[in-house]
Amino acid sequence: MRLELMGEDQNCVADVLLVVNELVSNAYRYTSEPTLLRVVLAPGKIRVEIAHDAQARPPLRKVSRPQRGYGLVLVARLSDRWGVDRAHGGTVVWADLPREEK
Repeated sequence: MRLELMGEDQNCVADVLLVVNELVSNAYRYTSEPTLLRVVLAPGKIRVEIAHDAQARPPLRKVSRPQRGYGLVLVARLSDRWGVDRAHGGTVVWADLPREEK
């Protein structure tokens, strides 16, 4: 993944790595394990996708406990858009982060 992001703005790379960490952590916490991590560079955005076998939509809820629950809130704040799609009998959670044009 670092090779795909080589040459990108350092702050953007830090945001992408943080979003990847949150989405992968959620996939391990709520499913058996993630089956695919994909990072796609496109004009104006970097898309992060995590595919897993769970059928349930991940919860975005108000944070009630300070030690947990910030993951998807953080993903929502760092991303222009994020969402959940059903695919191949599982779920793909994705986030589009802004990308500076060179």
